[in-house]
Parts: sequence; structure tokens; C-alpha cells
Amino acid sequence: MSSKDDDPNDRRVGSDPNRSNNTRGDPRSTNLKPISPAEAVEWYLHRRRNELASSSLKTHRSSLRHFTKWTEQVGIENLNELDGRAIQRYLTWRAEEAPTSVDHLAPKSEKTQIDITRKFVEYCETIDAVRVGLHEQILPFRVKEADEVRDEMLDMGRISEIHNYLETYHYASRDHIIWTLLAESGFRIGALRSLDVQDFDPDNRTLRLRYRPESETSLKNDRGSERLVGLIRDGTVEALQAYIDDQRVSATDEYGREPLLTTRNGRVARSTIRKSVYRWSCPQALGDECDHDDSMTSSDAWRCGNNACPHMVRAGVITYLLREDVPIDYVSDRCDVSPSVIRTHYDGRSESERMEARSQAIAEQLAN
Repeated sequence: MSSKDDDPNDRRVGSDPNRSNNTRGDPRSTNLKPISPAEAVEWYLHRRRNELASSSLKTHRSSLRHFTKWTEQVGIENLNELDGRAIQRYLTWRAEEAPTSVDHLAPKSEKTQIDITRKFVEYCETIDAVRVGLHEQILPFRVKEADEVRDEMLDMGRISEIHNYLETYHYASRDHIIWTLLAESGFRIGALRSLDVQDFDPDNRTLRLRYRPESETSLKNDRGSERLVGLIRDGTVEALQAYIDDQRVSATDEYGREPLLTTRNGRVARSTIRKSVYRWSCPQALGDECDHDDSMTSSDAWRCGNNACPHMVRAGVITYLLREDVPIDYVSDRCDVSPSVIRTHYDGRSESERMEARSQAIAEQLAN
């Protein structure tokens, strides 16, 4: 019978810093230098600041914030104390106890946390904070193909229903423009937030996305995400112009730029865009029944558990384009996502729908 000390989920951590530091035979493993977990995290983030896109750096910062919180809870003040069992206890805690909105991290999210932890520990080896080779004890997390595919998306029919409602009852409002551009282009919220008034060209019916990290509007793939997006849908240009002329809060950001989407404080925050999607995708927002808390009003429907997140809108738009037989390379360019990622994460078509699309494309090529 194994003792409680053998339980990998037991979060008690020994206080002997030499307990696991002399097992690899590397001379550096016996010459560790004390450093607090929080300081090591800051060193790591500073080291990676020019290697990672700003969105990725934020993900690393958020992940490692959980790590420092855990070390505080279990009493690790010196990172030299970290060993394989401690890391396993942390990763178990991160997956099962730390999440606040779900009972357990989804497989893809858990993989992200493990990968970041592994990178961090590997860096810590180079600054003599943990023993050499410790990162190798963090085994790669394999995600099943079924878990790779995100089957959650907002159907284009529902997206259109919400958009039409806003166009009818809240024309040229900020929420109307957010939903118009999401439905039109499948933008990520970072791209939508980055737009300036000057990026809109009504004469040529386009929006230009630019990578401007120096003024805090990065894009997912840095300069690789810069592109000119055509506004195809009838009414989009007119709604945008009406919003700019009549509804947009006149404001500049702290860099002197004129954001397209504004609040009284300047450029909209990402959370403002998310709340717009959460609020209007709640069934109650359009007058339908919803089983959320009876005390919830339409103004705080963004808290509803039956709503959609921006990523689900993006997935719905991409799937709609594929179902309409738009070539995957065109969808890739328009929505700034590689064909392989589209196939794995965004393609919500059924197996038979994909087969029919392939057959039709082959038949058309053979006919030519």
C-alpha cells in the first residue's frame, strides 16, 4: 500500500531545497541560486518579450500567474525546491481546481498550460533556478484528434438573425457595427479593436488591417495578419458611415489615433467587444425564452450561460463560407487562418458535406 506522500495529487511540498537537485549528475544541478517564483516568472517574460506575439505573451503571463499563485499556496518561496512531483501537483491543481468557469480545463487548454510550464521550467534551468533536465520530466500532452476540433460555433442563421435585429432596432449603434463586421469578415476581436476610422475606405468598400504594436494594437500573426478586407455585404458600408457620422463617440486614444470603435475613454477594450457578443447571443436579448436566472435583465444578459463567445461567431462565419463553396485558400486569406487550422479547428461541416464539396470541385475541374 502506497503512502500519501506517493500521491501525485497531494500538494504538500517538502522544504528541503536539495531533495531533488542532485539526481542528474550535472554539476550545475548542485549549484542552484535562490530565486523566488515571481521573480523567475518576470525574468522569463522579459526574455520572451521579443519572441512572442503580444497575444501569446499575454497567454504566458496569465498561465504563469496561476503558477505563482500555487507556489504561494503551498509555501514554495525558493524555486530551487521545485521537482517533478511538485510540478505534477501544480499541473493537476491547474487543470482541476484553478478554473473558475468550468469544472476542468478542456484538453486543448490543458495542453497549452503544460506546454507553457515546460518552456518556463526549461528557461529556469538556464538561470540555475532548478536542476538541469527537470523540464524533461514534464511529458508532452497529446490531444486526441476529436478534442482538437472545436465543435462549438454559432450557426450563420443565428448570426444573421442577431445582426438583422440590431440593424432594425439599433441601426448604426456600436453593437450593430461590431456584429456587422464579425458577420461580414469573421474578425478576431483583436483585429476588430485595432481598426481606426482612417482604415475604412467607403469608396473602395474596404477595411485595412495594420500591425501597430507600438500603439498597443497588435494582430495575431504580427505583420502576417495585415491585409485589405473587402466589404461585400449590401448595407455594410452605409452602416459604417452612418455610425461614424452620427453614433461614434468622438475620441482619440493615448497615441493620437482615431479608433473606429470607441467609448468615452477612447478605444474599446476587448472585454467590451466580448460583452456585446455575449449579450446579444443570449436568446432573451431577442425576446426568446432562456433558462437563465429570472433576475437577469436584457442589459446584463452577457452573463447568460446560453450565449456565445466571439470565437464561436468566427467559427460560424468560416463554416458558412466553406458551406457556400468558397475555396479554402480564399477563406484562409480573408480570415487570417491557415488551411490546416481551418480543417482542424473551424470546419463545422459534416463528413458528407465535405465529401460533396470535394466531389463537386473535382467534377468541375474534370469538366474543364
